[in-house]
Amino acid sequence: MDKQAQWDIETLQKTIGAIPYEEMERDAIERAIKALEKQVPQKVKKYKGLNETACPECGIAFGYYEYDDEKFDYCYNCGQKLDWESEGEEG
Repeated sequence: MDKQAQWDIETLQKTIGAIPYEEMERDAIERAIKALEKQVPQKVKKYKGLNETACPECGIAFGYYEYDDEKFDYCYNCGQKLDWESEGEEG
C-alpha cells in the first residue's frame, strides 16, 4: 500500500471539516482525494466461474486469468492502481 497517498488522503479529509473552505475549494480538495485514492493499490478481482480478472473499482474485465501474461499497473478504464500480487477471490 502506498503509505504516503494514504496519509495524504487522511490529512485532506481532516482539513475539509476543520477549515471553512469555499465550495469551489472544497470541491477541489474532494477531487484531489479521489485522485489520491486511485493511487492506493486495490486487489484485482478474480472470477472463477468466468475465469476472468477485473478491476476492483470499475469492474471492467481484463481477460482470462489463466492466459494473462500482461498485467498492467493501472486499470486502462478508470486509472485505479492494481495489486496483482494478492488477487481477490470472487465466487
